[in-house]
Amino acid sequence: MRIVLIICALVLWFGVEDGHAQKRVGGKMLKGYDVIYPFKNGRAKVIKNGKMGYIDMNGDEIIKPEFDNIMPFEKGVARVEKGLLLGLINEAGEILLDPIYESITAQKDNLFMTSRKGKRGLVKITGTSPDNVEYIVDIRD
Repeated sequence: MRIVLIICALVLWFGVEDGHAQKRVGGKMLKGYDVIYPFKNGRAKVIKNGKMGYIDMNGDEIIKPEFDNIMPFEKGVARVEKGLLLGLINEAGEILLDPIYESITAQKDNLFMTSRKGKRGLVKITGTSPDNVEYIVDIRD
């Protein structure tokens, strides 16, 4: 009996119903997410149907859950994974580099080394909008 009570308490504590996370955000109950992570800097990472995205403090999706993984944001830019390929997004979820690269490595002065199909490229990102992307050595097909 004690074990049943502990399990019920854990279910209520974590807000899980029908295998989905629930959380009251911005006055509304969010449902349908597999996981809702704690908020940091006004947004929370979420997982929905195995894909990652972000919601804001109102519970609105600011980055649609479409990525297999989203690395932490650094200077307004985050690496994302789709399948085995990498790309870059900004904090609004706009694609800076399409997820077509096998690797993306940050270098000095906003430079990123990319690799794709055995070729190496170099991209400079001077801001957080898609307009601030300059392909110095372009390896896109």
